[in-house]
Amino acid sequence: MPATVQPVKYVHFSDKMTESLMNINKVIQENKSTLDSIQDMAVELTRAIRSLEAAVIKYIKMADDILENILPIMKSLPIVPDKITDFAEDALALAKKIAAACEMAEKVLPGVEAGLTTADMVKLKTSTGDVQKLTKSLQGLMPTATAKPARK
Repeated sequence: MPATVQPVKYVHFSDKMTESLMNINKVIQENKSTLDSIQDMAVELTRAIRSLEAAVIKYIKMADDILENILPIMKSLPIVPDKITDFAEDALALAKKIAAACEMAEKVLPGVEAGLTTADMVKLKTSTGDVQKLTKSLQGLMPTATAKPARK
């Protein structure tokens, strides 16, 4: 009499995938409040930066307009020391850099906020490069380590 072959027991892919998905769901549920808090903080930081940008752009445009008008006059007057003229030129250049960074923020941050508030990962991923450029632009406004120390 031939030996009967016992069926080989095995794990179905669907069972394995279901178990993995259940574990992922459990991790998400356990960390839901942390994830939501991170998202809430990111939204608030984005809104804070947008508010700061709006205030900065208002005053930087005023300074830019004043410097553009007064700098030629300062250069034409021999009584204005070169240090003052140099300072005004540096301030004008800085004002233009700040204005450019603010304009970039105006373009980038609404998309970031929209991605955060709608949990749109595609929108967030497409904004990442722009945010990195904005960050680099803002970091470029910081004084360098080689800057002259302030006089007392």
